[in-house]
Amino acid sequence: MKFFSTTLWPLAFQLFLGLEANAKPGFVGGVSRDSSQYTILTHDEYPTYSVRIREQHDDVCEAHSRQYTGWLDFEGKHMFFWYFDSQNDPVNDPLTLWLTGGPGVSSMIAGLFLELGPCRIKENGTGVDYHPYAWTKNTSMIFIDQPTGTGFSYADDGVELPSDSFMSAEDLYIFLYTFLTKVFPEKMEVPFHISGESYGGHYIPALSAEILKQNKIHPHRPQIPLQSVLIGNGFVSPMDTTFGYYETLCTTKPGVEAPVFNETRCTIIAETLPRCLYVHEACYKYPDEKLCKAADEICISIRDLYDQEAGAGSRDPYDITRKCEVEHLCYDGAVEVETYLNQPHILESLGIPDVLGNFSIESPQIVDNFKKGNDLYANTMEQVKYTLENGVDVLIYNGNLDLACNTAGNLRWTNALSWNGQAPFSAQDLKPWYTADEKGNKAQAGSFKEVLAYATPEASTKRRFAFVTVDKSGHMVPLQQPAVSLELYNRWIFGKPIDL
Repeated sequence: MKFFSTTLWPLAFQLFLGLEANAKPGFVGGVSRDSSQYTILTHDEYPTYSVRIREQHDDVCEAHSRQYTGWLDFEGKHMFFWYFDSQNDPVNDPLTLWLTGGPGVSSMIAGLFLELGPCRIKENGTGVDYHPYAWTKNTSMIFIDQPTGTGFSYADDGVELPSDSFMSAEDLYIFLYTFLTKVFPEKMEVPFHISGESYGGHYIPALSAEILKQNKIHPHRPQIPLQSVLIGNGFVSPMDTTFGYYETLCTTKPGVEAPVFNETRCTIIAETLPRCLYVHEACYKYPDEKLCKAADEICISIRDLYDQEAGAGSRDPYDITRKCEVEHLCYDGAVEVETYLNQPHILESLGIPDVLGNFSIESPQIVDNFKKGNDLYANTMEQVKYTLENGVDVLIYNGNLDLACNTAGNLRWTNALSWNGQAPFSAQDLKPWYTADEKGNKAQAGSFKEVLAYATPEASTKRRFAFVTVDKSGHMVPLQQPAVSLELYNRWIFGKPIDL
């Protein structure tokens, strides 16, 4: 395995790390390989922010590559992250950041341990196994608990927690800038991608827009090499998500034998939708907090027809073909991850302070903070457009059995997205895409459409915008279709066609 040699670093920085100029390589990038201590790195441009990082081992997560955990410490806030080298070529393979949604759900749950990380929790929640369909097969990855107050991320007493996606994006940008310029500067030479799911449909466009804005503001300093974003079952447009309830529950289009709802309930949805859409469009046009909350009061009557019957032993909003096993995220696996991470020896290995208490799947405080503002009711379509217009490709993918962030709603807003590629994209019909099944035979994995288009009249390179569905999967595609999700991920990341 190749490492970034410290002999290439300026003498002053090596002395800061406690090395002599002719020391043997004891650091990967700027990070000590001594797992008993933290390396603390700062950037002159953000002196109140520092990254504190140390190496982890396979007894915590069987990763088959080097792994590091740490914190972004700033202004009384402490944001936890877990980084994994690619299992293939950590020097040259791309880097991907993963953001789980919620808001307030930990990336250690939906993301690292439950879906696409290099290790999976055993059924009793006391150990880990290697995950053969990890996205770290050919890419390095960062999983981060954000906004501050989520998962292992916390704030000192009296410090205000974020209340919208854009506040968190500002902190994430500084983390990434410090991480890429000071912690692992070799990663500035490889493509960078942002991925995530659910409320990541807000987090990811907000962060991509922030990165691109900062790259523009500071053209003479190192640029974060953002190449694409991948949003899975994303909550991008709340209005369109509600619109999709009818198709998801009242037709067989998700891939079910019969509609979930009867004719009476479907009639209620159909009759309520016009008013819901009318007032929510007003919210989009005039994003006043009171107006948007009033609009949601109308639309929630549609969602409540299903959501009020969801819960342990009952309906699952993340997969309309199954019942929830537990309250949180509906999957037993989420509770098993929580059990595993709360073991004393795991908390000690991760350096979790006593003040944090036990690890929780979801942060009620973050949920409450986001409810106080307008973030839950706004859409991030403008940020998606800005991302395309500033040279970054966009993939939207969806498990067809999801209701919470459904295929019909996400297809609706992608067709409506106003950019130079809208006409050729919206004019297309969905067509099948294929992967190999367990026996090696060609099998339909879902449907897709995409366009390559100049995002602005001045653009010299076409941008790639794609919408992809995955059959027999709900909200968490990498959990329910791990082989298919890894194949889709690799095709996108390495610029291959969706349908080979």
